[in-house]
Amino acid sequence: MNKKLVALALVLLIAVSGLFAYTNPGPVYAYLQGSVGETLEHGFLDDLENDVTFDNSKTILNAFNTSNPPSFMYGYRTNAVGPIFFRMTVGDFLHTDGIHKVKISSVKVGSTNLTTMTKDIDNTYKLFNINIVEFDEDDFLSGKNKYTIIPATATGSDHLGNTIEAGEYIGTATAGVYLSTITITISAS
Repeated sequence: MNKKLVALALVLLIAVSGLFAYTNPGPVYAYLQGSVGETLEHGFLDDLENDVTFDNSKTILNAFNTSNPPSFMYGYRTNAVGPIFFRMTVGDFLHTDGIHKVKISSVKVGSTNLTTMTKDIDNTYKLFNINIVEFDEDDFLSGKNKYTIIPATATGSDHLGNTIEAGEYIGTATAGVYLSTITITISAS
């Protein structure tokens, strides 16, 4: 009987083995997601027309050359949404002794003087004000201008409306090395 039982078990096992056969399951999926963040690049550019490499600092030598005053290109490139304000502060030329200075008579964009109407209350110049409401992800907005800083060569008023005294302009200033610092900041207001 054992042989008959084993034979029956084998027959049943073979018959039911189709229930446990391999089936072809459906496909599996992997989902990849990416996003492009907002970009804001800014800085100093070479005077080349198509330069798009922004430098975060620039040194201009011989800044007291009255026939060729110091100038620089500044620009930005962004796809950021919202208001963006670019502001510049121009410091007087300070002597290395920390006491003497040469004042700035004017600040120009292109060949036009930047006036008090383009300055904020804290004596910063508004370079660019942009407000991007909506952008396609591949769009970028950019701008650039040439700015010139004119050191004082006589008494009168400086670029902020303050008096330029004797000794605070080229020709009467204390001999030595002077440095003017220009700072450009970005904010959302």
